[in-house]
Amino acid sequence: MSNTITLELKGPQFRLLGQAIRARLTPKQFDMMLKQRIDVDRADITLADDYTALVFDVIGAANRAGWVFKLVEAAREERPNEPVFVEYAQIVGVGPRGLPGKAELESIIRASNTLFDIAKFRSRIGEIEGQVCRVDLLGDGQGTGFLVDADKVLTNYHVIESVVRDGRAVTDYQCRFDFKVREDGTAVNQGTVIDVKELLHHSKYDPADLQDGGQQPNPDNLDYALLLLDGEPGNEPIRGITLDENTPARKWVTMSTTAHDFTPASPLFIVQHPSKRPMKLALDTESVIKVNGNQTRVRYKTNTEPGSSGSPCFNQNWELVALHHSGDPQWVPTWNEGIPFHLVTAHLAANGFTQQNPVEV
Repeated sequence: MSNTITLELKGPQFRLLGQAIRARLTPKQFDMMLKQRIDVDRADITLADDYTALVFDVIGAANRAGWVFKLVEAAREERPNEPVFVEYAQIVGVGPRGLPGKAELESIIRASNTLFDIAKFRSRIGEIEGQVCRVDLLGDGQGTGFLVDADKVLTNYHVIESVVRDGRAVTDYQCRFDFKVREDGTAVNQGTVIDVKELLHHSKYDPADLQDGGQQPNPDNLDYALLLLDGEPGNEPIRGITLDENTPARKWVTMSTTAHDFTPASPLFIVQHPSKRPMKLALDTESVIKVNGNQTRVRYKTNTEPGSSGSPCFNQNWELVALHHSGDPQWVPTWNEGIPFHLVTAHLAANGFTQQNPVEV
């Protein structure tokens, strides 16, 4: 651990973080978390008998020595849907980029007329963060994907097109979960890398997707690929570390089966791995522009960057509504585009894939 003094948390912030840790982890679980996730022996820091004092001592030591971000990230991995840990991940720079602070987030919640309050909103972000991955080709980021089953990831067809077009081995691809780098370049987690085992199903993009002349895409051309992984990250805790039965599994994103009403100027949120970088959120409360003539594409204003192909698009209540796949090719882009997700769900069902519900622990 570094000996650099980096006081990232102020005194008043200790109390809320300490309360959240004590409420979510027993003393034994706290000790195990420190050892297994960040290789810290709590006894080397404090021998306090009182749990409140013990946690306070550890937070203080981490804060003074410059590894409080590791402590916060470990707690968030243990309880990914705990809103306080999501909030503190933002404070210390290990949360998803693009997640605004409390005041702006409250404004977004009000503007989008969401069903969630700020705590539930953060909780959903914490869950989804562990279910979205970077899709790599021989270790180099190509796009974004997300779990739709314990061992299956969905992305765009054009992200892995070389498998079909050029005969490249699908095993050259990997899915990288939990990739974290701080804004200052400090490595937090190089990610949980899982090999792709098989391309189960795919649907190609349409020639109309390469133009902007108003042509209607073939309804069977949906630009998706369903990948089978060599492992079951959806059934395992984040980073595969299990302390006890209270450590939740990663799970997966629920696929929509009904058509979403893409009302113009309605919200659309995108979770993405832009330009090979760590996860980023794009939240736009007045996003939707229009749906095309045969209802196979939706355009929106929510910002994306290269590497975002295959990202899940959510409505204001964090329901999956579209698969992001392209953007305006103009020098000054004015729109992005996705596939309404119920079409993907129906196409997969016709090919024999039905999503399973996560087993609740």
